[in-house]
Amino acid sequence: MALAEPEVIACPPEERVAALGILYRRVSASLRPRLVADAVQEAEAGTIDLSGLWIARRRGRVVGTLLTQTLAGRAAAVWAPEVEGAWRRSATAVALVRAALANLSARGFRVAQALLDDSAPRHAAADLTAGGMPRVTDLLYLERDTALPLAVAPGVPLIDWQGLTHATEADFRAVLQGTYAASLDMPELEGVRSLDDILASHRAGGRFAPERWQVGHVRGEPEAAAVLLLSELPDRDAWEVAYLGLTVPARGRGLGRAVLAHAIDLAAPYVGRIELAVDLRNTPAHALYRLAGMTPFDRRAVHLAMLHP
Repeated sequence: MALAEPEVIACPPEERVAALGILYRRVSASLRPRLVADAVQEAEAGTIDLSGLWIARRRGRVVGTLLTQTLAGRAAAVWAPEVEGAWRRSATAVALVRAALANLSARGFRVAQALLDDSAPRHAAADLTAGGMPRVTDLLYLERDTALPLAVAPGVPLIDWQGLTHATEADFRAVLQGTYAASLDMPELEGVRSLDDILASHRAGGRFAPERWQVGHVRGEPEAAAVLLLSELPDRDAWEVAYLGLTVPARGRGLGRAVLAHAIDLAAPYVGRIELAVDLRNTPAHALYRLAGMTPFDRRAVHLAMLHP
């Protein structure tokens, strides 16, 4: 006799306590009730969104849960599923991932992403992969003190910078689009979302200030250009380099270091450090940041699903 598949549904409000209890199952038993109660209270107050909470039921009992969060720019974050017990654990976890992705796709989302760090259980990657979110790369997170300026090699051309304004928006968008050509940073995402979606995603990543989104052209070479997106990280003494990109004519000339030096100069009066994340497959960028004195502080595996409504 075949075993019945689990019933997977969006979590009704009356099931949230049971679902969150499983979601926090790796937290110490003494802390778990408080975390669950706080999450339920915040959801009722509208300060957090639990509409992306999914549950798996067997014989009417919640045995698994998965959380998704909608992000700006038609993207969504997915957390690895948590399943109670060992019986049919993998099948239940995979069913949760597939149901969540199908729902996101039907709602018009284009990308779903999960990030796993060293604290994730060993089966989390397998569950996501089997559910339709394969691992594509690792992101390395780096930081650098802003107190020490970054020197640029003699002979590197000068870049003339402008902040994002109504007058510079068209040029900014054109240069940004040009930086994606043959990019080594998450190439799986190329063409998946519109430029407006990408900009909305970056804008939501921190405190947006248009003067910190800059477009630069090499003096006398209009086709050699760069884009720099800096975001303030709330409640932290740091700014994030959300994006640093060069057009093809600007690459291989030491200009990446010049752009990073510009980022440090902009941040130094306000914060003590800058941070960024780099796709480990992007070896030129990784080498640039290492030689610029940036040091790693975190590493996460990236699982992606491209969604097609």
